[in-house]
Amino acid sequence: MTLRLRRSELATPGSSERMIQKAASSDADLVFLDLEDAVAPPQKETARQLTIEALNSLEWGRKVRAVRINAINTVWVLDDIETSGSWKHFSTS
Repeated sequence: MTLRLRRSELATPGSSERMIQKAASSDADLVFLDLEDAVAPPQKETARQLTIEALNSLEWGRKVRAVRINAINTVWVLDDIETSGSWKHFSTS
C-alpha cells in the first residue's frame, strides 16, 4: 500500500460549477465536494448532478476526491446514496 500525504484539503460546494472547476485544477491534495450544509435545500438535486459530472469528466490528477453527503436523518440522504453509483472510480476506502 502506498501512502500519500494529504497536506491540504479543499472543501467545495457541490452547487458551484465554477468552484468545482477551480478545485479540480488546484494544488490541494484532497478535494471534497459538499452536498450537505454548503448547499441550500432548493439546490440539492442540481448539486448532485454537478458533482457527478465533475467527478466523471474533470481532470483531477492525483487528488484524492471525496463527497460529503447529507446526514442520515435528512430527506436527501437516500438520493445522495443512490446517486453515488453514478460516480466513476467509486471507493468506500
